[in-house]
Amino acid sequence: MKKIENLSIYLVSLGCAKNRVDSEKTLALLLRQGCVVVDSPKEAQCVIINSCGFINDARAETVETILELAEIKKRKPSLKLAVMGCMVELFKGEMAAEMPEIDYLLSLSDESLSAVYQTDNPERVLETGAVSAYLKIAEGCGNSCSFCSIPAIRGPLKSRTVESIIKEAEILIDKGVKELCLVSQDTTRYGADLKMKNGLVALANEIVKLKPEWIRILYAYPTLITDELLRLIAFEERVCKYVDVPFQHIETSVLKRMGRRETKGDILSLIEKIRKLMPNGAIRTSFIVGFPGETEKEFEQLESFLIEAKLDHVGVFTYSPEAGTKAFELNDDVEQAVKEERRGRLMEIQRQVSSEITAKKVGTVLPAIIERYDDGESLLIGRLSTQAPDVDGELILTECESLPGDIIDVKIIKSLEYDLVGKPA
Repeated sequence: MKKIENLSIYLVSLGCAKNRVDSEKTLALLLRQGCVVVDSPKEAQCVIINSCGFINDARAETVETILELAEIKKRKPSLKLAVMGCMVELFKGEMAAEMPEIDYLLSLSDESLSAVYQTDNPERVLETGAVSAYLKIAEGCGNSCSFCSIPAIRGPLKSRTVESIIKEAEILIDKGVKELCLVSQDTTRYGADLKMKNGLVALANEIVKLKPEWIRILYAYPTLITDELLRLIAFEERVCKYVDVPFQHIETSVLKRMGRRETKGDILSLIEKIRKLMPNGAIRTSFIVGFPGETEKEFEQLESFLIEAKLDHVGVFTYSPEAGTKAFELNDDVEQAVKEERRGRLMEIQRQVSSEITAKKVGTVLPAIIERYDDGESLLIGRLSTQAPDVDGELILTECESLPGDIIDVKIIKSLEYDLVGKPA
């Protein structure tokens, strides 16, 4: 890349944790080329949006962000607007034709971004004082879920080498990061393309040797969760007792249409196994409602499952037809209003379940990481090891003089629907 001295850059990162890693690596690349990162788009000469194009809501957020920044450009014509990321891969032609506000559309294949998407690149810029960081261990995906466009956008699975991941982990730990969250589109498939046996377990065991305070494994595909992986999570003290496994649905008929390999029985068996090994651990999952052909009876089975399973953390998405996927060819026969209504019903069930789960924690003493200081509320905010960053509830701390990055024992004194209140034990 040509060196660009003193060009002021402002970057907006949208979408998932994997996108955030790409954004951090983009900033590192630009700084190396002589750019300067600023805190506001109004101060910048160039604004970069790392877009998400995974579902309709994500695309709408990207478009809204572009239009908001275009308003600044109207008042400051010299401002350059660049867009990168998944939405560009899906709609580069349409964006070029319909959004003249954009000066640059940067594809994954562009030479200027090769160092960002080169999976072995360890350089990145973290938020100041970050105590937790995502560590992307692979790019692309080897699964064939009928609703998902990620394999078309990011290509097939490409695992990073163990050596490159360890190098990046060492850099993060040296910067003061206490929690490493392993991410990829499917972490459980890590190393399959490198002919590794139990690749994720082998990798995690190497990371354990670096002695980070916490290791968290995210995005595990249900049928690829092995007994070896569960034992690692259950018995390795540095690995959080937290299983992030997107089930997507519970009815076998719907799962089959989704291109998933597990059945309802497989999911129930996996939950039973996790809870037997980790009775105090947490399970996080996500569901899609309104998938083509989903009947009211099939949805009610999902409702019943959620009531009975009492999962710790749940996300619910409405089905979004994605061009180029197998599901796109199906008749999207569930009305949007019905999709939204079903999502609301599930989230209300989970709100009640979550309230029960958090209430049971009152009076217990649990380890927690201090994440940040909230200036507005004058409070320290942290998380339990059973709460992942960004997606789960938080721990509000009182009577606490610890610093961000500290890991302390906390007595839970109050529960909210999703959050907890505690004080040093």
